[in-house]
Amino acid sequence: MLTARRGNCLMMRGEVWTVRDDAYASKSRPAIVVQANDISSEFQSVVLVGMTTVPAPGVSVRVKVEPTERNGLKVTSYAMAEKPFTVKVERLGSRIGELAGSDLSSVSRALARALALTPEDLT
Repeated sequence: MLTARRGNCLMMRGEVWTVRDDAYASKSRPAIVVQANDISSEFQSVVLVGMTTVPAPGVSVRVKVEPTERNGLKVTSYAMAEKPFTVKVERLGSRIGELAGSDLSSVSRALARALALTPEDLT
């Protein structure tokens, strides 16, 4: 099974979507799908990590992502791994791109640090 579905569109881990009016800002912002692809498509929600253009040098779990044609970002952005959140799929705007594998790996490591997950937790 695949991850959440918005209409006929499947949302896959690592994709960048816009989110309308999330918990951290009143404007639309990009967010990264971090939910596993094998989670049931019967859920009408998806787990995301929001992005910001504001650097936070003292926050070790923010991941800098440079804009590329592939990810669809227009400016240097920072994945806020310290603030994962879940939204109903209808709050998503549009798919703007997908992260490169190295960027997604960095976000995954930052999420593991933010959530204090260790290899022992994963066995």
